[in-house]
Amino acid sequence: MDHYDVIVIGQGFAGLTAAKLSAERGLSTANFEAEMFGGLVVNINELDPGPSGWHGSGVDLVSELAMTNLDAGIAAVSAQVTALSRGSDGLWRVSSSEGEYSARHVIVASGARFRELGIPGERELVGRGVSHCADCDGPLFMGKQAIVIGGGDSGFQEALTLAGFCSKVTMVYRTVRARADLVARVEAQATISQLSGAEPVAILGDDSVSGLRIARDGAETVLEGAGVFIFAGLVPNADFVPIEVQRDGQGALVVDRFGQTTLAGLWAVGAVRAGYGGALEDAAADAARVVDALAA
Repeated sequence: MDHYDVIVIGQGFAGLTAAKLSAERGLSTANFEAEMFGGLVVNINELDPGPSGWHGSGVDLVSELAMTNLDAGIAAVSAQVTALSRGSDGLWRVSSSEGEYSARHVIVASGARFRELGIPGERELVGRGVSHCADCDGPLFMGKQAIVIGGGDSGFQEALTLAGFCSKVTMVYRTVRARADLVARVEAQATISQLSGAEPVAILGDDSVSGLRIARDGAETVLEGAGVFIFAGLVPNADFVPIEVQRDGQGALVVDRFGQTTLAGLWAVGAVRAGYGGALEDAAADAARVVDALAA
């Protein structure tokens, strides 16, 4: 069984940063990722805001960080973590698709996934008009109408991106939760309209998206559109974490002021932890706080 001082689970920005800082403290470090490194930030062509001093895309940011970590000797393990347990010797056991590993400390940086709406057409039309990435798929809807579901920062940012491609963008949400500057920028775009107090009912279309049925003011109406971009929040990726670890109402891991969960030696950073601020600067601060505490 391979043993490390620190195992970091997840190679998004928070996980890559935590692994980098751990190695800089002289701690043997392994960084696990089940899919592709980078997390959700790789879908963003222009970071707004980016971490201090960085200008560019999300994929460039995490690619540079991943290469730095490889050069530093951090073990990058391509494996799905399936379970965590603590042995009688106080070490953490990490069970994965590639076998068993152990560490004195485990940092959970597994991020979050897009929350599903649970409405007809959502899963059936993924890749055929249903998307979670305007930067990736916006050009496919050049000159067409698109619909954005969500009233948070991501929804407003994606609507602004789509406005550069689409003839019309309609935003659908219950209430506005986005930053004031993003709201102002959307309101200044003539091609973007907003429907507040609206509830998505079904995504329409056979072979591809043709529109969205919504409920608003006690009545149902159909919005025409070739694309539906869903930004209805995130679900923490914490299924492999022991059930006895305290979670909040959204399933995010509760941590103390140092970033430690309710089990000693198990830490959490980024979107998987309760109270995460959401910005890359917050992820970097999480990583620094945790590594400072475990290395003390």
